[in-house]
Amino acid sequence: MILRKTWLRVTFEKSLRKAILTSGIHNQNRRHRSEFFGSTQKMSRLFEKVARNQVFQRVLMPNAMRKELYHNATQNAAIVDLSDRAYIDVKGADARKFLNGILTNNIATLQGATGCYACLCTPKGKMIADLYCYTCGDTFGIECSAALKPIILETLKKYIIFQKVELVDQSEKWGACGVIGPKAREIVSQKIPKLPEKNFEYIYTEWEGFKLWIICKERWGLPGFELWTNREHLPLLCNLPAGRQGRGLGGGRLGLPVLDKETQEILRIESATPLFGVDMDENSIPQEAGLYNALSFNKGCYVGQEIIARLEHRGHVGKKLVQIKLDGNTVPNPKEKIFSTPGDEIGYITSACFSPKFGAPLALGYMRYASLEQKQVKVGNQNGSI
Repeated sequence: MILRKTWLRVTFEKSLRKAILTSGIHNQNRRHRSEFFGSTQKMSRLFEKVARNQVFQRVLMPNAMRKELYHNATQNAAIVDLSDRAYIDVKGADARKFLNGILTNNIATLQGATGCYACLCTPKGKMIADLYCYTCGDTFGIECSAALKPIILETLKKYIIFQKVELVDQSEKWGACGVIGPKAREIVSQKIPKLPEKNFEYIYTEWEGFKLWIICKERWGLPGFELWTNREHLPLLCNLPAGRQGRGLGGGRLGLPVLDKETQEILRIESATPLFGVDMDENSIPQEAGLYNALSFNKGCYVGQEIIARLEHRGHVGKKLVQIKLDGNTVPNPKEKIFSTPGDEIGYITSACFSPKFGAPLALGYMRYASLEQKQVKVGNQNGSI
């Protein structure tokens, strides 16, 4: 915190002094200059004090509130900030056939108002991105991380040759928040009576002036919904600030608390849900990360299918993502090595947290296929169980 304070004060004073020099105040007499620079230093100290309080709240508020936020998510219901999700329309008479030949799941069989989880892979079966695909007649929607949107658009455009397919980025127009928890349906239905029933099913509706696209979607092992609306309406709907969303106890029209990022990460790791860029990347094959719900082994050819199918029917992956419960209180760092009980290196950690559910450190990591039968491992000085 001391480093943070010093940086804030120095930055603030430098900015003001630069403004002073460019404004001509430095040409005034010494008394005026000293008065002005004295007030500048007073302002910087005040700014530092405000910043210190904000840092204090930013560090302590999530810790003080996390138990309550975690309880809401796992026992009641809570809001998840999904403002970092992107949405792409795939239009045209050939859209279904086009996507079915590229994505790993069976898009050809999607009928009605529904969707599925899928991967976009290279011809060698390596992952480019994970995403969700929804169907509405000849138009399909791709929901993905905003960070993955550029590579997804670039890859899809590369495969459009003679097909009647058009890609339209709708990310600036539409935004989303999620509602998760065992009582999500009960609570949301009190405000929005009509809700989709099955996972990935969706409806369009209006409520209190909001035009909503509501998707029934399980997240981190918890039932819930995604609510998509005009992006500028998200702060009012979900109590997400217009700047950086996703912090603290809130309300909005839904009247539910908003999960902070740390609590979201705990829920993700407890449910053993891999995150692209953390637990899987461009070197990962879907089966390594356990993404069987994103794969179809009954459809025809698609990009990467030969490798993915061969691994499933004739071989095995070289490593696999596992969940490890550790003894003690130390949360391991990413890339920390996993060892067998005799001391052989057999893998590495990708993400970790302290789990309220298990009352112990919990980690996700990759283990070599040959070592998967081992149920007891070591990470640092701690024993762990798979």
